[in-house]
Amino acid sequence: MMRFTLLLGFLALSQAALINQLPGAPAVNFKQYAGYFGVGQNKNHQLHYWFIESQSNPATDPVLIWLTGGPGCSGLSAILTEWGPFLANDDGATLRLNPYSWNQKASILTLEAPAGVGYSYSTDGNVQTGDNQTASENWEALVAFFNTFPQYKNNDFYVTGESYGGIYVPTLVRTIMDRQNQFKMNLKGFAVGNGCVSFPENTDSLIEFMYGHGLIDDTKWKKVRSQCCNNDIDDCQFHNFSGLNFCNEFAQQETTLAWSSGLNPYNMYDNCVQSASSQPVPLRFAADYRQQTGKDVVTSQLSSVPCLNETAVTTYLNRQDVRKALGVPTSIGRWDICSNQISQTYTRETPDTSSIFVRAITSGIKVMLYSGDVDMACNFLMGQRFSRKLGFNVSKGKKHYNVGGQIGGYHTQYGLLHFVTVRGAGHMVPSDKPAVAYHILDSFINNKAF
Repeated sequence: MMRFTLLLGFLALSQAALINQLPGAPAVNFKQYAGYFGVGQNKNHQLHYWFIESQSNPATDPVLIWLTGGPGCSGLSAILTEWGPFLANDDGATLRLNPYSWNQKASILTLEAPAGVGYSYSTDGNVQTGDNQTASENWEALVAFFNTFPQYKNNDFYVTGESYGGIYVPTLVRTIMDRQNQFKMNLKGFAVGNGCVSFPENTDSLIEFMYGHGLIDDTKWKKVRSQCCNNDIDDCQFHNFSGLNFCNEFAQQETTLAWSSGLNPYNMYDNCVQSASSQPVPLRFAADYRQQTGKDVVTSQLSSVPCLNETAVTTYLNRQDVRKALGVPTSIGRWDICSNQISQTYTRETPDTSSIFVRAITSGIKVMLYSGDVDMACNFLMGQRFSRKLGFNVSKGKKHYNVGGQIGGYHTQYGLLHFVTVRGAGHMVPSDKPAVAYHILDSFINNKAF
C-alpha cells in the first residue's frame, strides 16, 4: 500500500511539472519539467527549476545541476544562450535547436537560486541570504528533486556552474559531502566555468592579465614590480594593498579599469553590445562590477561600462504562455536576468574555496576548472594559479587539445583535477565556443581524453 501511495505521488508530481509544449520551440524527443521546490524554514523559499532530460539514455546518463552566478543571476539565461537544447532567436518569440546542447548525453537540472532570482520567490518577501544559506537551500532542492524523480537517484551526479558559481558549486559540494548520512547522492564530480573560486587570487591575477594584454603602461609596470611586489608578480598581493600610496592607488585604478574602460569585461576582444540609445544594457554586469570594485553602477557610468544584450531572452521568458509552460504563478512579477536586490543584500562568506577543493579531491571527487582565456571578470590566470597552489602533483603537463581540427585550448591535469583553457572564449564559454565547451564537458563526465 505504501509503495502504491508513493507511486501515485510521484506520478502526480511528475505529470504536473511536465512541459507539454514550450512556446516557439521546435519539436523534440526528450522530456522537460519545470516547477518549484520549497526550501528553507517552513518552505518559505520557493526555488524555480527547469529540468531537461538527456537526448540519449536518461535512465543511465549522468545528471547535472547548473548554477549561474552573480550572486543573483538566473540560470534560465544559460539554458537559452549557452548550453541548453534551445537558443533564443532575436525576435524574442522563437527558439532554435542548439547542435552543441549539453543534454545530448546528460540530464540537466537548472535551479534559479537563491530565492529572489528569476522566478524564484519568498513567501514572506525576505530574500536576504548568503553563501552558507544558499548552499543549504540548494541541497534541500536537490533532495526534493531526487525524491520527485527517484529514477535518477543512482545516476552519476555532477554539480556545475559559472562565474559566482565558483562559490555556489564548491559550497554545495561541501554541503553534499557533509550531509551524505542524511541523504546519499551519487556525487562523482563538479565543474566550474570561469569561476571566481578565489577573490583575492582573482584580483591579484587580473592586474597581471591586463598587463599581458597591453592595458598597463610598461614604465608603470616596472615601478609596480620593484616598489610593490619585490619583483615577484606571481605572489604579489594586490588585494592587500591599503592606504594612500602608489601601490594601493595603482591596484584600485587598474581593477576598476577592467570594468569601466569601455572594453567588454566578459570578452575583451568582443564588442560591447549597446542599445539603440548607445547606452550599454547594464543588468548582467552590475553584480560583477559591484563584486570586483565594491561600487554600484550609476547612471553616469553606463556610457563607459560594457555589457551584454539579453533582450531576446528577457522578452521570451516574460511571455505569458512561456511563464505558464514553466509553471510560474501569475502572481510572480517580471523575470530579469539578474536581481540587484539579491546582489546588494547577499552576504559573501567564502572569499576562497581552496580547502573545499582539496577535501573533495582527496575524497575521490573529480573536478574540472575551465576558463575562456579572454575573460576579465574571472580571468584564466586565477584558475591556473589556483589549481597549481592546491598542491597536487602534475599528472599530465600542459598540452593543447583539438576540436574540429583546430586548437581548442590547453589542458593540465593534477590527478583528479583538470584545468582547461578555451582559446578565444570569454566568461560564458558555451556561448563563445559551443563546440569546444561540449567537447570538454563530454571528455570530463565520460572520462575521455581531452
